[in-house]
Amino acid sequence: MNESIIDVLVYLFENYMTEDVDLKENYTVNHIYQGLEEAGFTKKTIDKAFEWLSIINEMPSENISQSSDGFRIYHAIENQKINEEGIDFIMYLESTGILSPSTRELLLNSLLYLNADNVDVDDLQWLALIILYIQPEQEQAFASMESLMFDPPVDHEH
Repeated sequence: MNESIIDVLVYLFENYMTEDVDLKENYTVNHIYQGLEEAGFTKKTIDKAFEWLSIINEMPSENISQSSDGFRIYHAIENQKINEEGIDFIMYLESTGILSPSTRELLLNSLLYLNADNVDVDDLQWLALIILYIQPEQEQAFASMESLMFDPPVDHEH
């Protein structure tokens, strides 16, 4: 199976992450781990996905302020990992209020940790959704991201 950590994270989110799941309980983690192996993911990739989740949980969500006319300059390493379409998408998420400067930085740091090349918009959507789900006090941003991903666009007829 040609897999990535992002594939495991998406599968984990779609199948296991609910309000009732506590990833700090050994029984729960062992059960989920077994389910991921049965789904065909390798132990190495599963371990890296759980490590990523642990790091995201421990990363401080700094309260970064940014003026309304300010903008973020992306480092060369970030530009290598995320294409122009992805950067535009991150900027869109910020402009709609789904991502704050703080959650944007958390998303970018988590992408660098994954060390994945050519992260596309679909991957960014999932990672942003998972990060917003994990972060405290991001319920509204999570709901908006979820709506963006799963609600069909509304056509307005004139």
